[in-house]
Amino acid sequence: MDKKNYNESIFDEYFQKKEKINYSNFTGKMSRRDKKIVKILTEYGIKNQFCLDVAPGTGRWLQYFKDNEAKYIAGIDISQKSIDNFSKICNKTQKADLEIDKFDFESNYFDIVISFMTLEHLRDPDLYLSEIIRVLKKNGLLIMSIPNIVSLISRVRVLLGIMPQAVTNDKTHIKFYTKKELIQLFKPFNQIPKMIPTSFSLNPFNNSSLRIPSSGLTKSLDDHLLFVVTMK
Repeated sequence: MDKKNYNESIFDEYFQKKEKINYSNFTGKMSRRDKKIVKILTEYGIKNQFCLDVAPGTGRWLQYFKDNEAKYIAGIDISQKSIDNFSKICNKTQKADLEIDKFDFESNYFDIVISFMTLEHLRDPDLYLSEIIRVLKKNGLLIMSIPNIVSLISRVRVLLGIMPQAVTNDKTHIKFYTKKELIQLFKPFNQIPKMIPTSFSLNPFNNSSLRIPSSGLTKSLDDHLLFVVTMK
């Protein structure tokens, strides 16, 4: 057996310990970011669509696709333990290192691709992004999110002499992007990411508290950058 790389070992260990949760219909309290994602997906339409989640983690959005009658559901992840958790939901799964492995799907195959909190784990995202663009149909929908290294709380923490939580919360976070850098990242693919406002915290020591909904004017302060790309 090939030796696991660092990220694969870390995520296998994490998902080995992670309790399986039934995310059907997203019972319980949803974050503002999740509500925005649901709104985007609802407006686009999931029923009878071909849907892919790149790095699904626990697989909760795959379950959401299934609950909303997607025609075809697929998941790609580096962790076999993660895949074991969500494989029953999918028509097809693929174990892949997103920096070196191509997606095992034809071009122009999916109507919807999502990939949340993944880009920041990659040293070289070129193949990851080009494969996502390749497998999306024209007018297909891409939704992504990443930690915002220049969020309000990140700036306050730096002023207090504390590293941003995007850096300290996960040792596999290795690269961060601002809104301008994201736009440049997608420029070679002739695609323009549209930022979606969510929320930000006023508490530099606990970003789950004192949360404020953001708007078009304040979305650069959000704790995470949520964005969509509609394929041209």
